[in-house]
Amino acid sequence: MRTHLTKWLLAGTVAAAVLASGCTSAQKGAAAGGAIGATSGAIWANNCGKLNSWEGAGVGLATGGLIGALIGDGWDYYQNKQNDEIRGTQIAALQGDLAGKERSLADMQAELDRLKGELGQNPISVESKDGTIRFTILNEVLYDAGKADLRPAGLSALDSVLELIQKEYPGRAIIIEGHTDSDPIKSSSWKSNWELSAARSLTVVHYFADNKGVAPEQLSAAAFGEFKPAAPNDSAANKKLNRRAVIVVMPDAKNIQIDRQS
Repeated sequence: MRTHLTKWLLAGTVAAAVLASGCTSAQKGAAAGGAIGATSGAIWANNCGKLNSWEGAGVGLATGGLIGALIGDGWDYYQNKQNDEIRGTQIAALQGDLAGKERSLADMQAELDRLKGELGQNPISVESKDGTIRFTILNEVLYDAGKADLRPAGLSALDSVLELIQKEYPGRAIIIEGHTDSDPIKSSSWKSNWELSAARSLTVVHYFADNKGVAPEQLSAAAFGEFKPAAPNDSAANKKLNRRAVIVVMPDAKNIQIDRQS
């Protein structure tokens, strides 16, 4: 008798493991419950003597399968509800993030439009990039060809930009970028476009510090030569765009976050 019951127990356990691989939790619960119920029913019937093992197994199978299906179905409902709530939260967060970015873009565009309006007819373009505000002035406005000395028209353009920066972004760090086209140096004394762009950037730095009273610690110069073109150097019009000075207003230091690895 003990051997017979052991076989039933082992068979029910194996059946529960195999059948529990159904597609849904309800199917898994029904299969596992039925197998376990059949085993338990067979043992109960054998011990009580009222039903034989096969009859007990049938009763256990039906009862266990029903209970297992109900439990599995309930688990499916609980999991689906939780998944729906998680998806709903994620969608709401994404929608909020998108709305925030759209507002930020709209605010930035409005700020750029306002800055352009205040610059009036000055030949200066304004854009925002990576949290910076960038004022671009073509070299032909600022310098004579191959020279680093500022022209009168260049002084006027620089004054307009600096006045706006001091009004809108007081105390911010300012970087003066120098850029050239790809044409090699021929008739001037500069060894390379790098040297020419460096000298021109430093001329603007000195003008801001020495003539306009900007704190030297706010100022720095960067020379890029021909290596960061605004357009391909494949036409006279594009080369004109590449010969430029860019006055970069850095983000407020209080708003710059630095990620530190622990």
